[in-house]
Order: sequence, then structure tokens, then C-alpha cells
Amino acid sequence: MEPQQIVVDSYFDGQHLNDRGPYVFSLSQGVIQAIRQGECLDPDVLTQRGVFLMPGMVEAHCHLFLDGGELDLSKRAAYLKFSREAMLAVGRQSLAQAAAAGISLVRDAGDIHGINLQLRSEQGALSATNPTVLCPGRAIRNAGRYGGFMATAMTDEASLDALVADLAGEADQVKILMTGLIDFEAGEVKGPPQFTLQQARRITQIAKARGRRTFAHCSGVAGIDIALAAGIDSIEHGFFITRQQLRIMADQGVSWVPTFSPVHFQWARPELAGWSAQTVTKLEQILDGHRQQLAYAYEIGVPVLVGSDAGSPGVRHGYSYVEELMLMVGAGVRLEQILHSATALPRRLWGCSAANIAIGSSADMVLFDKSPFDDLAALRHVAATYKGGNLQIVSA
Repeated sequence: MEPQQIVVDSYFDGQHLNDRGPYVFSLSQGVIQAIRQGECLDPDVLTQRGVFLMPGMVEAHCHLFLDGGELDLSKRAAYLKFSREAMLAVGRQSLAQAAAAGISLVRDAGDIHGINLQLRSEQGALSATNPTVLCPGRAIRNAGRYGGFMATAMTDEASLDALVADLAGEADQVKILMTGLIDFEAGEVKGPPQFTLQQARRITQIAKARGRRTFAHCSGVAGIDIALAAGIDSIEHGFFITRQQLRIMADQGVSWVPTFSPVHFQWARPELAGWSAQTVTKLEQILDGHRQQLAYAYEIGVPVLVGSDAGSPGVRHGYSYVEELMLMVGAGVRLEQILHSATALPRRLWGCSAANIAIGSSADMVLFDKSPFDDLAALRHVAATYKGGNLQIVSA
């Protein structure tokens, strides 16, 4: 691997903006060897120029086997009966789309077909710059409840221990479907929680005994209460979350992945689902409440992560992740805080290798032609990515 150098005006190191450049980064064997201020270049080393550099981003919640760009609900339903190879092809395309957006680590949120496990096993075989995959394999749900496309069902409590142990054996993290979907017309979560506190606590205990973190599809006060009391490590979605629940999460270090994008798409394109004006108002109220709670979560120190729920209708891999970042900025949160949530924080919480931009760190980075601190839309224009020192030019 040939030595390289990168020249930029500013960079985000994983926690802080450094904007007194130019800065020169010297790379060798995929590791950052030196960071120097001033344009003092080695003329014999391959040089890549850009404006802004930051760690590769982390997609904390997506479904790789689903194509979020497909909006026809009948086609989406038919797709779930496609062959495994067809689903793998979609999953591989999803990873390529994420890579092009500057994402270098994804946490898949489950599929019943094991596509995420296969994609994890292919890491590096398709492209050295594709994102690393973490996944739960299959999630766990209660029989007859929401989530058949991504979760295996608990049919009786007697088999719960064996089921969770089996899932934990193949998973990086264990996912539980604590609640169902949101009824947008009513503005509330459909049905009661899928698991009792005793059941949910047993799931987390078995997972943690096997060294696995847990994350829960969960919205609504009742479901979130059970998830927090059960010791879940991360609340996914979390619509209708309360400030008291957020304070508990801050105290206990429970992370939150707010996933604005799927609900925002329903609000932005109501004609696709035939939503009435009254339902659009409900959607707007849900999003407004979510924005307010996100700002409060940052204020009190909840570890917020960035996940788009890509694969949901209208939520495209890669593209919609950037939209998620923009929606979070729209809640009034500082960009530095959000980029920390998008880069360094999930890696630390999940025990992954750090990608902070520092001497001695692996070169897991994304280069932009403009700084998002000057223009947020710059996040849509990746110039190049580095993963393990492998350079991928994304745009001219």
C-alpha cells in the first residue's frame, strides 16, 4: 500500500471541528502517520486534495435487503417472495449506495432471510471500501405480531431461552420488536407492547450473558417503559418518548436512534399513501414532538445515534442517511454534536475500532469538496472515501 497524503482546509476529528488549515495528513499502510498544519507536501507522494475531511459515517439502523427507492406497496409486498439471490443483489447494491454516501459502518436492523448475515460474511470480498456490517440476523417478535419480514416469533415462553440463545449465537447484537407500527391517522402506536417486562428482561439477560448488546424497535410510552425497565441498550425510533424516559436514558447510558426519515417521508409525500389533510396534520405534530425531544436528549446527555431506517418506503440507502442528518440539524442541534453521533459515538458504544482522525488511527475517512459547516448540503457531495487506506474516488 503506497504512502499517500491528503490536503484539506478543515476537518472534523470525531468530536471537534478543526478549521485553521490547511492541514496535511500523511498515510502509510492505511494508518494516519502525521497531521501537519500548513501545505508542506512531499512531492514524491500521491496527493489527494479536498476541502473537508471527517471519519467515515455510521448508519445505525437500516434494512439492507430492502430497496427504499421502491414506492409501490404492491411491488414491495411481492418482493418479499423473491429468491434469496435477488435479495442479496439488493443488499449488495444497498452497501454500495451507503459507501458512496461516505458511510463505512452499518448496523442492519434484521431480516428473516439471513441476507444481513450473508452480507456480513462477504465483507471485503465485493469492495474494500464497502461498509463494515453489524447485524442481529433475525430480530425477535411475539407470535402473530408485527415484524414477520425481519423477525422470528416467540411461540411460547418455555422456548424463549433457547430462541434468544440461538439468535445471539449468530448476531452482533440482539434486536427485539417491543411494539408495532404507528397508526398515523390516530397519531398513536398500534396495539399494546409485544412483550411483558418479565419476557423482555429475560431476553436482555440471555443476550448480555452471551456478550451481546440489545436494541429495540420501540415507540409509545408503554413500550419504552418496558424496554428501559428490562435493560435494553438502545431505543430505536422512540416516537412519543417522554422527557422522563429521556432522563432515565441519560442516567443509564441507553442510546436513542430517532429515525426521522420514514415518518418525514410520509409527511412529505402523503399522496402515495392517500393520507388526508387531518393525517398530514397528525404527522406534522409527531415530527414536531420528535424534534423537541431530540433537542432535549442532546441537552441532557442521552447518547443519540444516527440511523435512517433505510429500506423503508422512500428511505434510500445512503441518500436518506444524509437527509436524516439534515433533519436532526433542523431540530436545532449543533452540527458538531450530530457528526459525533454519526461517527465516533456508535463505534465506542458498540466496541468497534475507533475511526477518529488522529495520529495512529486507521484511515477510515470521507473527503468532501465543501465543508458542511459552511453549507450543510456539502454532505451530499462526497469526493472520496478511505477505508483501511483504500482510496475510492466518488466524484470528480
